[in-house]
Amino acid sequence: MKPDGLNAEVCHDPEIVSNGGRDADGSARMLSRWTFQYTPAREIVDRHAHGRVLNACAGKTKLDHDEEIVRNDLNPEMDADLHVDVVELTDHFDPQSFDTVLFDPPFDEKQAETKYDGMHAKDVYAALTEFNELVRAGGTVLNFGWSSWGMRSFPSFEREETYLLQRGPIHRDVIVTVDRRTTADLAEVSAFAD
Repeated sequence: MKPDGLNAEVCHDPEIVSNGGRDADGSARMLSRWTFQYTPAREIVDRHAHGRVLNACAGKTKLDHDEEIVRNDLNPEMDADLHVDVVELTDHFDPQSFDTVLFDPPFDEKQAETKYDGMHAKDVYAALTEFNELVRAGGTVLNFGWSSWGMRSFPSFEREETYLLQRGPIHRDVIVTVDRRTTADLAEVSAFAD
């Protein structure tokens, strides 16, 4: 691990980011239900987000970014541009209209029930299929969850980095995958899959 705690040398060797400690302002640094309020998670997003960004499960945290961030959240009480299930995103946006997609859903039904009023994506694989259509060539998908699978089901993506955000000795680590789209257009992807 490099001293800054975030730079992974190769994608096959996940970077481990310890939980706890204090931020520069003295506040406790703990991973909570609002993932992007956790400094290491926000730093990962800041490092990899570029161009037009879709925050697919935005929650209440607003990210700083020089270009447009489109916020979606299933909860109509959240301040977001759109309030739809992630499996419906392609109904609202043109293909390849984003450079970055951030996907930080409730990781399982129990978490959805206890932390997010039961709201969660109907089908995570269907959501990943939506991102496959929405991300341009050279774009990235950052996926936060219990699984390191990310965009591996789609031949147009390659793994760039994997991070583990440690939550403590009795809690599962949060896995962050960063996958980059390498294929230029959807026709190439369809031809490759056939």
